[in-house]
Amino acid sequence: MKKLLMFLSVLFLMSFVVVSCERDDEDDNPEVEEVVRNNSSIIPAQSLGRDNVRLGALNVNSRTVELGVYDHGTIDGDIISLYVNGQLVLDKYTLKGPGEIKKVNVTLDYTGYNYILMFAHNEGSIPPNTCTLTVKDASATKSFVLESNLATNGAVDVVVD
Repeated sequence: MKKLLMFLSVLFLMSFVVVSCERDDEDDNPEVEEVVRNNSSIIPAQSLGRDNVRLGALNVNSRTVELGVYDHGTIDGDIISLYVNGQLVLDKYTLKGPGEIKKVNVTLDYTGYNYILMFAHNEGSIPPNTCTLTVKDASATKSFVLESNLATNGAVDVVVD
């Protein structure tokens, strides 16, 4: 019986050593996320039941950016939602003045062309709904004015160099 116990103990230890020494191929070949590059604008013709109007483009050096929004004109109760490449990042936000910038950190999906879309839930007391959008990456902050109304969405291309 002692021999059998000794044999089983040695067998257990050997199997433990073999398993712990096995090579883990996943660590040797970590998967690298391949980022798709868009070489032209991907702003869809329509979103959320409205036509999209491309208002221009901004260039950035990084996919990681901080977006900021505030009312471009008179603070008049404009309410907006922001979408990045079709994904909601800010929902039904009432725009404040430049002293109260609402900030949202995002990682853009692509190199090359991405887009930011502003959906107006109202036009405040002074139409149309206008919003200053700031896009800050590691090297600079750039501003752009987005405009939308109850029939169209304002959109801007954000190009990651």
